[in-house]
Amino acid sequence: MKKRCEMAGSALRFGAASLLALCVVASTTGAHADDAVAAAKAAVARYAGPQTKWEGPASAPKVEKGMKVVYLSGDEQNDISHEYGEYMKQAGAKIGWNVTVIDGKGSPTSWLAAFNQAIALKPQGIAIFADAASLKDRIAAANAQGISVVGLHAAGLPGPAPDLGLFVNIQEDPRQIGAAQADWAIAHSDGKARVVVLTHNEYKIAEVKSDATRDQILKCTTCKLLDYANSPASEAAQRMPQLTTSWVQRFGVPLYVTSVGDNDFDFAVPVLRTGGVKKTDVMLIGADGNRSAYDRIRKGEYQTVTVSEPIELQSYQAIDELNRAFHKLPPSGFVQAPYLVTKENVDKEGGSKNMFVPSNDYKAHYLSIWGVK
Repeated sequence: MKKRCEMAGSALRFGAASLLALCVVASTTGAHADDAVAAAKAAVARYAGPQTKWEGPASAPKVEKGMKVVYLSGDEQNDISHEYGEYMKQAGAKIGWNVTVIDGKGSPTSWLAAFNQAIALKPQGIAIFADAASLKDRIAAANAQGISVVGLHAAGLPGPAPDLGLFVNIQEDPRQIGAAQADWAIAHSDGKARVVVLTHNEYKIAEVKSDATRDQILKCTTCKLLDYANSPASEAAQRMPQLTTSWVQRFGVPLYVTSVGDNDFDFAVPVLRTGGVKKTDVMLIGADGNRSAYDRIRKGEYQTVTVSEPIELQSYQAIDELNRAFHKLPPSGFVQAPYLVTKENVDKEGGSKNMFVPSNDYKAHYLSIWGVK
């Protein structure tokens, strides 16, 4: 770059102004790239830092015992989906509520059947880990019967979603998650990342997350977005081996692959290993914080990052939000900040248990405002 500028300066004396313009554009592009890398490194440091501050509710309405709640698990074969149900049952038991789990079996058709089962149980509340848009009519039917519905990763953004019939949707902000994934790739590569983005757009949250990753990568003018691939989450076992092989063959290495969910990498890693791909040549960047993802990051098995969701915290939040709904009060407004798990911090903030457990004492806070001693 310096030599090109010197050439432009010499040529300008002979009237070649266009070369000077080229120098200015190239220098500006380099400055923008440097800014993108610096911003990415600052974001990574922030998202990977301690999660000690409690920013959730400080009070709650009185809890009434005997409430019936149904949790619709999007897919009990997914450990995150399964764990929400387990922790909701634990939280419910603390306040005398009965929580029943129904398996949605991973597809919109099965979610519909499961939601109908949930309504038939005549609960006061239903929590869903499934895309609410796919269930909009049935959620409306539940609301008409006086059943409050809260979502867990059920819509594009956290917060109230009255257009979908949700009292509130609980999740980290997927725009921040997607940007954090991209920022890690930009920072790690010093602005030279070659990136494939994988999504599951049957979930609105997945679309928002992957779009944010794509857009953040595109802000890095010296990075390359190689592919934006959409594949059903329920077909990961069948599709991921072929997709992974094709990416390596088409684009070569080094390669960064981001996904909206860690579960995809359960089926990508064996292909990479069998194909003899070096662990430093393909870097997998996931989200959700599956136990298998923590294990891969710790062992250096291709996956380098996950943006982990606080499953137990959000399960307690689901119970708390339902309690507010039962009392006709507004949602708490709480949204936990994303946490970027890397090799350097993999054993912190609950990582020794292969999960994100913020050190903000959330369980004690919730039990306290519920009046549980």
